[in-house]
Amino acid sequence: MWMYGKELALDSTPESVRISRELVRSTLHSIDTDLVEVAAILTDEMVTNAIKHGRPPISLAIESDNEGIAISVADSGPGFPIARTVSRTAEDGRGLMIIDVLSDEWGVVPLYQGKQVWIRLHVRDVLTGAAMPLSED
Repeated sequence: MWMYGKELALDSTPESVRISRELVRSTLHSIDTDLVEVAAILTDEMVTNAIKHGRPPISLAIESDNEGIAISVADSGPGFPIARTVSRTAEDGRGLMIIDVLSDEWGVVPLYQGKQVWIRLHVRDVLTGAAMPLSED
């Protein structure tokens, strides 16, 4: 069995989006590259939403085990994410749709101050599409 666990405090700046993507890629470098890229995209969406709609402090947590990857972003802002209907020409507003489509599971946990948005990705068998462990340990 293998496990990763990293946490990072993020500034409420656009630079934190790039830093968080790079942390996901470097932390998960030894697993399937497609899965890592999906994790990076989802992290990008969650951090962007925390910066845009939340309040500092913002934190990123990355965890993985034999069953998959869990990533969460917490912020101290009030309210919870709400999916919006957007026009085809809108430049933003699709973050939760992307999270819903690309993640295997996702949710929001209320915190004493703020909230934590989390996603989970499972490794899939290429032929059957069934969830499977990352290693056979």
